[in-house]
Amino acid sequence: MKRKCWNRVKCASLWEVAMMMMMIYGTASAATNRPTLSITVRDGHFDNENYLNYFCPTLSSTYTKTLHKPLLADLQYGFLLAPSSTKPSCSIWCKVTKQIHKWKITTGAALASIPPQKEQGVFSNVKADIDLRVEHDQRDVSARLYASDLCISRLECTKGFDLQNTNRFIVNPRYNPQTNHADVIFGYVTPQTTVKVRASAQCQEVSIAQQINTHNVLIPTIASNGDVTLRWERQLIPQRPVFGGGGQREENASYIATTLKPSDSIHVEWKDGPWNAIMNIPIDGTDVHSGSNVSIRREVTF
Repeated sequence: MKRKCWNRVKCASLWEVAMMMMMIYGTASAATNRPTLSITVRDGHFDNENYLNYFCPTLSSTYTKTLHKPLLADLQYGFLLAPSSTKPSCSIWCKVTKQIHKWKITTGAALASIPPQKEQGVFSNVKADIDLRVEHDQRDVSARLYASDLCISRLECTKGFDLQNTNRFIVNPRYNPQTNHADVIFGYVTPQTTVKVRASAQCQEVSIAQQINTHNVLIPTIASNGDVTLRWERQLIPQRPVFGGGGQREENASYIATTLKPSDSIHVEWKDGPWNAIMNIPIDGTDVHSGSNVSIRREVTF
């Protein structure tokens, strides 16, 4: 009983801290650091008490500051609020980046309250994450340690090798101590083609991103368990394919992406600036099943 009450106090405090950051820093920050409101409208049936689940509003903001002597580092911090009738969540985070002898060291920490189950109450879980990254651009090497709730959940390093004609070869071994799962990603990157091979003891996967022309990218993926995926991207703003798939895109990325998983689903995403529309259609062969999901999101900065 005491532990449950304490968790509620901690989660309520996170909400209070996030609201204070929004009021204090939001009014004092520059226009580029103003909070961003993201509203997602999705399909479904909700009663009057659960209207927040239909609109899915999210309020977030990021602030930047340069720390002077004695630390001499760059500081980023922010918050995210996602009110909901059943599963509200909030988080506060910070990230410090410092350059030490050509090594860029980034340390990030975040606290989030995300209720895992409805029956456990609105405020039932506090999650703490730590992200440590070390990078050396000239040597083309980086390492990362990720911990959740004081337990290391991911270790990985990435090494790149420059080849002729601006081509690159990339090696990215990864290990999860909690699940004892290890895999390695090999990548070969050219101006027009990106090849990714992911191998583990359980499954092997090959993905090829081919730039057909200025605006079109075709990405077939074949796995050793028989899964086949075909993704087609129509880039409204041309950009180079991201190594690893699902990597972080540019903020102004605009594209229409269609992903086909035979006998499973068709996934369509349309992103155009602050607008983002997603549609997922379950299929079985040539038959379309019921249960399609559609959502439309709009980001507004104020």
